Amino acid sequence: MVEWFYGKEGQQYGPIDEATLRARISTAAVGPQDLIWREGMAAWTPLSQLSQFGVGSMAPSSPSQEGSGEVDPNAPPPSNSPYAPPVANLTGAYQPGPAMAVTNGLAIASMVCGILSLVFFCFCGGIFFGVPAVICGHLGLNQLNNPENKQQGRGMAIAGLICGYIGVAIFAVMILSGQVRNSF
Repeated sequence: MVEWFYGKEGQQYGPIDEATLRARISTAAVGPQDLIWREGMAAWTPLSQLSQFGVGSMAPSSPSQEGSGEVDPNAPPPSNSPYAPPVANLTGAYQPGPAMAVTNGLAIASMVCGILSLVFFCFCGGIFFGVPAVICGHLGLNQLNNPENKQQGRGMAIAGLICGYIGVAIFAVMILSGQVRNSF
């Protein structure tokens, strides 16, 4: 499949297939003076010089191009093209930055459960959310303390542990003071 590129008003667009290019030509999104390029062409060429797209009548074209539908590779490039041909498989052109570290899932779960244990402590949430917060927090810290682990989330795990312990403690105080009765 041939991939086409076109340039319009200083911007380069593509790759697009020929059907899409023809559709953009028919809606006047690509005009006769816009530059077109595909692999195998020597340089960017105005659309009006490519007879295969049927816009050759809009501007004069050279005799060597009228019947073939192709641009003569020996013809000089059009003057002042602001675009360079796109280059495929260019090694070393794009060097991605360092990947963002992933946050430990158990640390996230610990923090969420710990916060929920504080929010819902009066509805037995201290037990139902506090205990999982403490368990996930300790497991998460164990994973994060592993030297081979590249994850983040130590602060979340500690926050989840603290909130979980506070939620369980508030619930224990409520039970001891007699404010929670037969809620199970």
